[in-house]
Amino acid sequence: MKETIKRCRASQDSLLNKKETEKKAYAAAVYLRLSKEDGDVCGESCKGESNSITNQKRLIHDFLKDREDIHVYKEYVDDGYTGSDFLRPSFQEMIKDMEAGKVNLIIVKDLSRFGREYIEAGRYLQKVFPAAGVRFIAVTDHYDSLTADRTEKNIVIPVKNFVNDAYSADLSVKIRSHLESKRGNGEYTGAYVSYGFMKDESDHNKLIADPVAGENVKRIFQWKLDGMSNSRIAEKLNALGIPAPADYKRSLGIHYKSGFQKNLYSRWSPVAVGRILSNPLCKGLVVQGKKERINHKIKKMVVKPEAEQSRYRQEDLALIGEKQFDTMQGLLKKDTRTNPGQEGTYLFSGILYCPDCGRQMIRRKTSHKGKQTIFYICKTYNVEKSCTRHSIKEQELLPLVREAVRAQMQMLADAEEILKAAEDAMEGIEPFSLTDSRLPELEKELVENVEMLSGLYVDWAEGILSEEEYEEMKAFYSGRCKELEGQIRKRREREAKAGDAVREARQWLCGFKDIGSLLPDTEGEIRRSLICSLIDKIWVYEGKRVEFSFLYQDRMAEVYSLCGMFQEALQEKPLYGKGAV
Repeated sequence: MKETIKRCRASQDSLLNKKETEKKAYAAAVYLRLSKEDGDVCGESCKGESNSITNQKRLIHDFLKDREDIHVYKEYVDDGYTGSDFLRPSFQEMIKDMEAGKVNLIIVKDLSRFGREYIEAGRYLQKVFPAAGVRFIAVTDHYDSLTADRTEKNIVIPVKNFVNDAYSADLSVKIRSHLESKRGNGEYTGAYVSYGFMKDESDHNKLIADPVAGENVKRIFQWKLDGMSNSRIAEKLNALGIPAPADYKRSLGIHYKSGFQKNLYSRWSPVAVGRILSNPLCKGLVVQGKKERINHKIKKMVVKPEAEQSRYRQEDLALIGEKQFDTMQGLLKKDTRTNPGQEGTYLFSGILYCPDCGRQMIRRKTSHKGKQTIFYICKTYNVEKSCTRHSIKEQELLPLVREAVRAQMQMLADAEEILKAAEDAMEGIEPFSLTDSRLPELEKELVENVEMLSGLYVDWAEGILSEEEYEEMKAFYSGRCKELEGQIRKRREREAKAGDAVREARQWLCGFKDIGSLLPDTEGEIRRSLICSLIDKIWVYEGKRVEFSFLYQDRMAEVYSLCGMFQEALQEKPLYGKGAV
């Protein structure tokens, strides 16, 4: 009897507490969220009606219409933010207001609007909110933490959160696959475009060169080749009043935000100039998918291997020739620092090297009786005295450089002449095969080695060779036969594709025509842009002997080899040999 009375009293107390709770006034935080993946990408016309911010707001206010104990303190809106994490600005603001005691009720349309990360969502619903005495309502899920029983809290809600998380993971995979497919088809998927380029108005997945910014990109490359430092280029752009990339984008009506900009109006900087000079898009190479998120829950980006990146050429995008761009990349790696206030880089900065210690030469200037002399010495010798001087005057170096450059350009001209004659000879002959004079020799040598290999077994069987000698000679002749077969196969392939090889080589050589216009007269001034376009390094030996290492030497050797195959048939004069000056 006593136990029954206790249960009745407990039940009455519970009802009283419930009535008091229901009468409690609530300051509500209305939380609204919509991510781009949910469909809010192209305006009201294409997004799902039930997912729009407007309709979330309308549904919640309809729910609160007859609830006099609840008044809305504030609406918190995260428009365009994923639900896979809780690092959203308005959500964080709401949590701060909750911790400050400004709100004691959080209401959302459904659990997916609150968040799709089931572990963190469960932590808020089962630990954070109860500990803070905050009520939570998800309208369309019919969940209210005030009236929910243990089954709803411990089973139903975790399962719904898990389903929302799984949906987010599945959506992430589908979006990633869709973007990779578009990139594979040569479509551009980036939100913004690098300076110098723009999206085609008729097709936003296609890039075109920006007629205004593109000209500025060409200027920047030319100034750099002429010897100007990145800092000086940035100063010149600012002095000319050319808008920096961020400001230029905004002037076109693009809602652009950059993590690099700190002030209201941006200015050109050496870093911004460097980014343009190293952007492969300038030579028409579109590179996408360089980074990816580890998964949909972690925002950290990791660099993908180059083989997994999307790379394709769009020739009409090229603002800079490929050779000029590649030359620039080598130039950016060189030590070309300048003194404060200096207009540009010195003529041979980052070009002269000591062959003994491998370090760069440094520039020195002396004055005697009003006459200035510029010379270069080994940096190691200058600092540590542990190498020799390798000294050479600039006036002694200039004629040697002029002669080497002219010889190199003559070699290129001769090669182009031979290839043009070869292309003319091949015209109208399909399929064209080139006779390789070395092939008969290799084929004869292969036959001899096969015969030797075949006779080894007989010699071993007759006791002429021991088993050890037989195995050793068998391995040698077998290896030699494979090597000869490989050489013959490659030469035959080159014979069959001679026409393509000649056309590719001529096209490659055409890239040097612009360099020819930079050649000086016999006593004319040598420009730094000419040196940077042809020469990789100049090695200065003791006794004022210099040796030149030219850019593209391996590719040039292939072209010369191809020319050699045509020389006898076309009765052209031999090419000049490569050598040091």
